[in-house]
Parts: sequence; C-alpha cells; structure tokens
Amino acid sequence: MKGDHQVVAAVVIFFAGAAFGGLVEGRLISALFKDYVPALVTLLAAYIGASYAFKLQSDKEDRENQQGNIVAGNLAIFNILRKLNILINYQRQIITPIRGKRTAFLEMQPTLHLLEEDIRLDLNSLSFLLNSDNPDLLGELSVEESKFQSALDAINKRSKIHLKQVQPKMERASVVEGDDYTFQQIEQILGQRLYVTIHKATDQVIDHVDSAVSSLQEVGEKLANTMKELYPNENIISLAVIESSTQ
Repeated sequence: MKGDHQVVAAVVIFFAGAAFGGLVEGRLISALFKDYVPALVTLLAAYIGASYAFKLQSDKEDRENQQGNIVAGNLAIFNILRKLNILINYQRQIITPIRGKRTAFLEMQPTLHLLEEDIRLDLNSLSFLLNSDNPDLLGELSVEESKFQSALDAINKRSKIHLKQVQPKMERASVVEGDDYTFQQIEQILGQRLYVTIHKATDQVIDHVDSAVSSLQEVGEKLANTMKELYPNENIISLAVIESSTQ
C-alpha cells in the first residue's frame, strides 16, 4: 500500500542519515549496534505488528461482509420461493378448474386471504449484486416485487367485486347454481357495466398470475446461479418449486 511504502522510506532515510553521521564521526559500527539496530528492530516489530493486526481486522470484515451477503442472498431466494408457491397454488386451486371456460368470470372463486400476504425482498441488502457479472439483476428483482404485488392486487380486487357486487345481485335474482342461463340473462342480472368489469377482472387475474409465475421463476433461478458463482464453496438455496399449472 502507498502508506506502507512511505513508512518504509522514512525509516530507511532516517537510518541512512544516522549511519552517514556516524561514519563522518568515525563511530559507525559501534553506533549501529549500540543505538540504531535496537531502535530499528523496535520500529520494524511495531510496523509488522500493526500491519498484521490491520490485515486480521480487514480479513475479519471481509468474512463478515461475505456471510452477510450469503444470508441476504439465501433469504431473497427463499422469499421468491414463497411468492412462487403462493401463486402456483392459486393457479392450481382457482385458475386451473376454470381456465378456458366461457363461464370463468362467474366460476372463479373469490379469495380474500391473499390480502394478508406481505413477502418483501430487502433490496438494500442485495446491493452487492451490482458488483457481480449480472449488475442488472437487482433491477430485475425490483420489477418482480411489483409484478407479484400486481398479481395479488388483481386477485383481491376481483374477489371483492365478486363477493360484494356479483354474488348479491345473483342472489337477489334467485339464480340457482347448476341451472342453465344464457350470457344475455346473466348480463341483464348484473348490468352491462358490472358484467364487463367482472369479465376484465377475471382475465387480468389470470394474465397477472401466469406472467408473475413465469418471470419469478426465471429471475429466481438467475439469482441462485449468480450467488453460486459469487460463493461457489458456500451453501446456496436451490430454486426448487412445484410445477406451474401452465406448463
């Protein structure tokens, strides 16, 4: 380091001057062994000791930073797994039974329990990814946060519309589940505005969930691979999720 070189240079200059002074006075040998060699040994010992202590502290900080990065990366992968499992379970239980049906807007079951889900990635703790071979990964993770939240918002919005507007109107019209009704009759019962709204809300839920599942899996795998490249000798969580119902 530059500071180390300056210290060594200063010591050399000091003792060179002292030696030259001793030579001039004709007492170089005795002065070296009596006065300067012990001082030189003391200075060098102090310098080596300080350098070693600094290196130990630096190595300790590096290890602590590395462990912090590994914990942050594993926690992020774990949270992505949680997000994926929530959405894939929703696909299987709610979307798959009605996927492709013209009556999906009525048959898709409302689920308000997803309002409670709050799984956030600590993006600040993942800032070390900016120094990896995938510096854009941090931005991609931020986008995935928004996509997951958009999927939940779409689910919860449609669930509220179905529970608070569609079902009450169907009940007031004495609609019996299992009986045959034309789409025109359903539109008359719900009203043209609500009929269109619940159609669009249903399509948005399916689109948001399918898109979020696909991109979360892709970015999650990219994060896991990047962590393994950065820390090949450490235990990194693998992104193993249940299979999406769209695959």
